[in-house]
Amino acid sequence: MANNLAEHVEFAQTRSMEERHAVATACATALKLDIPILIDPMDDAANKAFSAWPERLYVLDADGTVLYKGGKGPYGFAPDELDAFLKGLVMPV
Repeated sequence: MANNLAEHVEFAQTRSMEERHAVATACATALKLDIPILIDPMDDAANKAFSAWPERLYVLDADGTVLYKGGKGPYGFAPDELDAFLKGLVMPV
């Protein structure tokens, strides 16, 4: 995306889980995220199941029911909104 180029956020397509882990770690660090990040296997099963490209935040319960579905990234990527949702789950107002 053009804004990624302008902000020097460019990564080659990953070819291994090790590469995916390195890119996810770099992104989490740059975004100052302190939430757990799960990395899709090389078959992209989660991406295909949840239409998560290029990024999207979800919260699922233990049964796999989607409780929260964030907007599509990069513009709908809102970690603060997710944080508020999670705090509401733990400490309802």
